[in-house]
Amino acid sequence: MTDNLREAVAYIHNANQSALARGILSMWTVYDRPRDHPDGHIARRFEISGPEPMPTEDMVSGDLGQIRECMERCGLFCLTRNEIDHPSVVETWT
Repeated sequence: MTDNLREAVAYIHNANQSALARGILSMWTVYDRPRDHPDGHIARRFEISGPEPMPTEDMVSGDLGQIRECMERCGLFCLTRNEIDHPSVVETWT
């Protein structure tokens, strides 16, 4: 595992653990070239503690394979894209 991948896995793990300690579920949504990141893939963390997911400042970027590997190494599960999701949404991990 490269240092960048190790750092991303640690970042994701720590963000999830911090939210969990507060009784909050984290979900990471992976996007393909969203408007604010037009050059590749990015995963953004949302907190689920009420009726609507709340975006956080937490994010990781890289190619899709790297992002998926990070999520898998953190023990997260992939939820496939829903047809009502924005076209840039690839998948969500929880």
